Amino acid sequence: MIVEVKVVPNSREFRITREGTGWKVCLTQPAERNKANIELVKEMEKITGRRVRILRGGSGRKKVLEIEGQEKENTELLANAQRP
Repeated sequence: MIVEVKVVPNSREFRITREGTGWKVCLTQPAERNKANIELVKEMEKITGRRVRILRGGSGRKKVLEIEGQEKENTELLANAQRP
């Protein structure tokens, strides 16, 4: 499954919300020395229980992720993890 995310580093808490056709993910780590990307992958793997990797946008705020598994299942898992 391919997912578009917009990340916000240096947030008070990790949070994921639906935004348009993609997702907005607030990360607690700063965007330096790859810390935010590591947190993003780790948290998304924890939510979905599947392998996650960054396909595009490694140095930007807009990223494209690949999550192994079925789109419907992964979308449900992400939706259940949503916090406004």
